Amino acid sequence: MKMNWGKGIIIVFVIFFAGMAFMAYKSMTKNIDLVSPNYYEKEIKYQDQIDKINSTSSLKEKLMIETTGSSLVITYPETTGLKGDISFYRPSDAKKDFKLPVEAGKNNMQIINTQTLLKGLWRIQVSWSSAGLDYYSEEKIMIQ
Repeated sequence: MKMNWGKGIIIVFVIFFAGMAFMAYKSMTKNIDLVSPNYYEKEIKYQDQIDKINSTSSLKEKLMIETTGSSLVITYPETTGLKGDISFYRPSDAKKDFKLPVEAGKNNMQIINTQTLLKGLWRIQVSWSSAGLDYYSEEKIMIQ
């Protein structure tokens, strides 16, 4: 079989089309969890979130989140009657997200074991209330 320009161009177009079809198929089957399922509800309630962030920034002592070895240490500001929750958000896989209640122990510290967490990036969102005021803090951590 003799090769000429016409057959070469057709072969290149067929290979290009097959590659593009494969890439389109792969991108359509890839699961990307970047938006929460109740996105619109959260958008409407975002003013409450802004108020929580503003009240948090006015605190004298800030919430501190530190990773030490195989644990995560959350130090709350000096307040009484803490209530709330801690959301562990995994940007790469929403199925791994979970929540824990705020349980400030001795010295207003909460220690969470990180050995069960997958390695990688986590977004820690702490929402708590004390003395009738609501607060919110968020920080990204890397589990290694």
